[in-house]
Amino acid sequence: MQKLAATTAAAVLLTAGLSTPAQAADPPAPPTDVQVSWAGDKVRVTWEDTGQANMVYLTSPGYAYLAAEPPADAPNEVLLDPRNIRDQAEMRIAVRTIVDRQESTSAHTPLFDTHRVPKPTILSAASSSGSSVRMWLRQDEVTDKNPNDPLDHPAGAWLRATISGPAAGEQREFLIPSGTQHADVPVRPGAVTIKLSASNEWGSFPVYGTVQVGTMRVSAALPARASWQMFTITGRVHMSEPTAGEAIAVAIQARPNAASPWKFVTGTSAQTGSTIIPATLGAAGGQEYRLWVSETSVLRDNTFLLTPAASTTGKFVRRNALIDRAEFFPTRAPASTTVTLYVHVGPELPMKAALQKWDGKQWRYLRAVQLDAKGNAKIPMRTPLRGTAKYRIATPPVKYKGLPVDATTSLPFTLTVR
Repeated sequence: MQKLAATTAAAVLLTAGLSTPAQAADPPAPPTDVQVSWAGDKVRVTWEDTGQANMVYLTSPGYAYLAAEPPADAPNEVLLDPRNIRDQAEMRIAVRTIVDRQESTSAHTPLFDTHRVPKPTILSAASSSGSSVRMWLRQDEVTDKNPNDPLDHPAGAWLRATISGPAAGEQREFLIPSGTQHADVPVRPGAVTIKLSASNEWGSFPVYGTVQVGTMRVSAALPARASWQMFTITGRVHMSEPTAGEAIAVAIQARPNAASPWKFVTGTSAQTGSTIIPATLGAAGGQEYRLWVSETSVLRDNTFLLTPAASTTGKFVRRNALIDRAEFFPTRAPASTTVTLYVHVGPELPMKAALQKWDGKQWRYLRAVQLDAKGNAKIPMRTPLRGTAKYRIATPPVKYKGLPVDATTSLPFTLTVR
């Protein structure tokens, strides 16, 4: 009994010096009021706690990524690079408290989604003036699964046109609202390049289209005065790259005065940088003419190559009547016989012309010559005294289809009386 008691006492003494296992400590309390917002181009996460260290996770179903481990003495805030957040995902940011290497449960931000910018496509482009370029656009459909979440940008996605030129090193940007079907991008006259890119709150994306704008100039040779019947116009098209060398349609336009609209008369063409194929303009009165080349738009290697429209300055071309017959028949006759005066004038109108005679110093009125509706006159006349005299026909100013034809004189013709 004594041995047993002694053994028992020794066991009591041995175990008395050992501590019993402690009960496991409770995990730390999680943070509160976890919020997410934008701070410039960074994602800002804030929370409330009582001064502990933290762990910040990016989470989505089946995914968690440790994004930051702020120590206890750091502010309750982290700024995250949005490029490190999964694209096309529904996300929450989780924040945990750490005490003695023990993590709390997670406190989460509201749910938000990350979505790529709708990809834009330039359907066509045109430059009808030297001050703007119009682009017709289409964008992909992208569904926002959580509209109005804390990280949705108020303006949504947007497009950016980056304009380079015309001066070397000159560059500027023009923002276009997302969903725009066509946009007029302001440009300065000259050769410029426009690159279209897309952005949203999650960053900028690659260039999705390019437009190059060249320059074009038209020159022309127009007479100050021409025959009523016709005249020929020539000119030249001067176009910079990128479309130089291509066939260009050239329109010839006319108007009676500066207050009237230009109207198409006829067309011709030219290789850029070369002479325009001559164009013959038909019967008309005096009016203003110009050469007009419409804007060009060519898609080549996924780049729209444009030139703005160009024209010559309008020039008024006066028109003379065409007196294509003025003569006596026969041109030689005895005195006191009858000869016939033949006259034909275009425009073919009933007008009162005049027969004039040169007296050695000036032209003198001799008699009236009445033309019929076909512009013809056939007048018998008695020959004067012997000798050779010079004559001419003078027509008055008239209107042809409302346009002026100036007073005109024929070339001199002779009658010899034997």
